[in-house]
Amino acid sequence: MKFQRIILAFVLLGLAANAFAHGEVHDRINALTAEIARAPSNAPLYFQRAELYRIDGDFTKALTDLNRAAQVDPSLRRVDFCRGRVLFEADRPQEALAPLNKYLANRPDDSEAFMTRARVLRKIGNYKPAAEDYTTAIQQAHTASPELFIERADSFRGLGKLEEAIRGLDEGIRKMGPLVTLQLPAIDLEVALKRYDAALARIDTVMARLQRKETWLMRRAEVLKQAGREEEAKKNYRDALAALDRLPPSHRGTRATLDLEMRLRTALATNAPSVR
Repeated sequence: MKFQRIILAFVLLGLAANAFAHGEVHDRINALTAEIARAPSNAPLYFQRAELYRIDGDFTKALTDLNRAAQVDPSLRRVDFCRGRVLFEADRPQEALAPLNKYLANRPDDSEAFMTRARVLRKIGNYKPAAEDYTTAIQQAHTASPELFIERADSFRGLGKLEEAIRGLDEGIRKMGPLVTLQLPAIDLEVALKRYDAALARIDTVMARLQRKETWLMRRAEVLKQAGREEEAKKNYRDALAALDRLPPSHRGTRATLDLEMRLRTALATNAPSVR
């Protein structure tokens, strides 16, 4: 599903942005291990090493260090948030809920924690409270990211509330502008509701800001075809091919361009065998 691909893209981008180089993480872990050996009652050291283990994907050691930090200093409330986040990233969402609930009961102003719990709830299919937590995270965040609006829309979609999902995406568009990442799921939702003119209007808004339009011309053709407007769809397929033909050779021979051309020609051949 396109919705899930959009969300996955954000997750991968987030991992890439937050990850340290593999060797650097291990160097820092080793340095902290040496410090802990000299000061075994220093809770923040365990806390810091737990975060590095989390980044490195060693969730068992991360949880061990978080538990040790909490034993040494029970006043470290953020341990509960970090424990919940580690459990979620370890694909143990049911176990992640309890520490996140405990943390948020004492820190109801932490947008990052609401975002994490929203993701946990969405993962286990509790879409209604997930949508509510996403809304709280959006309201509390100094600058809400597009992914929050997209993931909340996916939660509304899980509830069958497609119109509410669109309204939520439009809220993000009002705050951040007509970002392609927000328009993409909105277009899919408009099509799912058979609101083809609304979907086409969104596509036109995106295309107006782009120099290269061939991919969006194809999407426009697909929507027109679903709307039963075959002749208009064929014209958009042809316009997309013409746009490809105008590309310089350096762009014309890329795998993505060649794949798009093949899809366009296949679509035209399927709908109008005599064309081109």
